[in-house]
Amino acid sequence: MGLIKRLLYKTRKYYDDDFDWDNYTQSYQRRLKDNESQYRTISTKSQLSFDTATGKVKSEGAPIPPRQNLILEAIGLLAPSSVHEIGCGSGDNLANGMILFPKIRYTGGDRGHTQLELALSRHPQLKGQIGMQDITMPYSHLWPQADLVYTSAVTMHIHTAVSHFVALANMVRMAESYVLLIENWQCHNYVQDIQNMFKGGHLDWSSLYIHRLDGSTGARGILLSKFELKLPILHSDSQMREGAKASAQRLKRGDKDSARGLFGFIRSF
Repeated sequence: MGLIKRLLYKTRKYYDDDFDWDNYTQSYQRRLKDNESQYRTISTKSQLSFDTATGKVKSEGAPIPPRQNLILEAIGLLAPSSVHEIGCGSGDNLANGMILFPKIRYTGGDRGHTQLELALSRHPQLKGQIGMQDITMPYSHLWPQADLVYTSAVTMHIHTAVSHFVALANMVRMAESYVLLIENWQCHNYVQDIQNMFKGGHLDWSSLYIHRLDGSTGARGILLSKFELKLPILHSDSQMREGAKASAQRLKRGDKDSARGLFGFIRSF
């Protein structure tokens, strides 16, 4: 983004998302390459195992990415019959889930066709299980339903108007039991926003519990559940931001995003 475009960007009332999603795959592949310099992103059956006693995923040889590790541990803990990934990208999370828990039905959506092409080039077995999906669109009855719906570094990049609220509401509506969010917790006020959306009647569940879920290799997530689980209950965003160096710019931007929300139906007097 050039200097002039950056200046115009900063003067907008409603900030754009972090990326031009139509041209996202090129930058995504660069980050994927960086990730693969530290972690094994694609595994075989012999390289992954899940210990039901400890709830931990074990990776033989090179470690897998912490966010992927948390996703797999969440699946092992919750034992859903079906899983859907929002923003499935390279398809690695889904493919490794299929290896570790093969009896579960997996689907994934991404708004970029080049992202889906990338996923299928890496994991041909995903053919017929992934498709185009914009989670910020009005809810579609054609979207797959799943026991567990999750994101990994997706909603943290959504900042246009009230799009991240729409995305959160859609994910809850898609999910039969659980929604797992693994994001940068300074980019939005996730706990505050979810609490306000539920109180305002925007979430399609009659009950909601907001838990913190920690992976064994350092990643942490927000787990929304219809049922209270034996996990820490979240009351504020500060609980998710523990130990992180504060980013004033991100926190300010998150506050502005939250301030655009108008929750429920406020009657005139």
